[in-house]
Amino acid sequence: MITVVALTTFAQIGTVMGIAVFPVIAPELAAEMGVEPSLIGYQMSLIYGAAMLSSPFLTWMVTRFGACRAIQAGLLLSVMALALALLSGLAALIAASILLGVAMSVMTPASAHVLFRFSPPKHRNLVFSIKQTCVPAGWMIMALVAPPVTLWLGWQWAIVLVMIFALVMIAALQPVRAVWDDDRRPQAGSVRQQAREGMSLLWRFAELRWLSVASMFMSGVQLCLSSFAVTLLVQEAGYGLVAAGVMLSVAQGAGVAGRIAWGWIADRSGNCLGLLIKLSVVMVVCCAVMAWVTPQWPRALVALLFVAFGASAVGWNGLFLAEVARLSPQGKVSVATSGAMVWNFAGILIGPALFALIYRVNGSYTFTFGLLSLFAMGSLVFFLLAAAGVRRAATG
Repeated sequence: MITVVALTTFAQIGTVMGIAVFPVIAPELAAEMGVEPSLIGYQMSLIYGAAMLSSPFLTWMVTRFGACRAIQAGLLLSVMALALALLSGLAALIAASILLGVAMSVMTPASAHVLFRFSPPKHRNLVFSIKQTCVPAGWMIMALVAPPVTLWLGWQWAIVLVMIFALVMIAALQPVRAVWDDDRRPQAGSVRQQAREGMSLLWRFAELRWLSVASMFMSGVQLCLSSFAVTLLVQEAGYGLVAAGVMLSVAQGAGVAGRIAWGWIADRSGNCLGLLIKLSVVMVVCCAVMAWVTPQWPRALVALLFVAFGASAVGWNGLFLAEVARLSPQGKVSVATSGAMVWNFAGILIGPALFALIYRVNGSYTFTFGLLSLFAMGSLVFFLLAAAGVRRAATG
């Protein structure tokens, strides 16, 4: 089990870093291209919009070729996307963003399939949460590594380092492919049939439906934090690029720690949804407090805010995926996960683009974060609906 968790985690770190590198280097890349750094919000929406649209149609890869091969395919697509991004033209960045989204869409269902097969039920929340540390870990690594590499060698070298890591992970997965993919079914149903199945499954089970919709709001806020925190600190709080990157790494590090801690707590309390509700409340409060950040704030206070924000807005994802797996019909974990991830990716499509649009109207990153608290409240509403549905199902 340790090998499964480690390899799936590091593999997904490879694709996450391919996405995370762009917001972290956004001030430098935007200056070279002569555009406004806030446009990174539209790139994040493009990436996850592509992921949302392709997610239902790529589940067949897990069934037909096996989860390991699907993960390798996602990593290869990431490498191709980053190679395009090195051209630094607008058309190349658009194409790269679409490929990164397609790569991300196959990684989560494939990993969920493997983890559900090889993890013991009593530790499943913790196992899924550990694997999902890949997201904040990828962002944290980029927040720490990409700024100094960019200032020293240029932003292209930050991208090249991610490409090398992804290629190494493709090779590292090959020895386990025979074991992980021994359940593949080469004669599986059509792409269209499996795409319909993932979405229809959510609407047959109310708890899965509301859980998935809640994730849309959580993921939207998470990507706004990851996409705009560095630029906010540089432009409105008096931070340098490296110092701002370190502060973002604090939030992502809190997300890593939070995902593990929340998974451990959920396994012992048996109330995963209750914990998700509490995290959504903390996230709403943190969005509101971000509106008051100024250059006069002590850095320790900003760090404390980023710890709370990261632990909630970044730390929730493993609980969500474990709960989707638990509520899925037998043998349908990857199908249900792909359907749920459509809503997850929809939040990331909407969140950063909405943030960028509102910023262009008011011109303040801090004020826009404050308004984001209204969007964040959607997660609380739908987690409460999901919890009510689970209670009704349990009582018959």
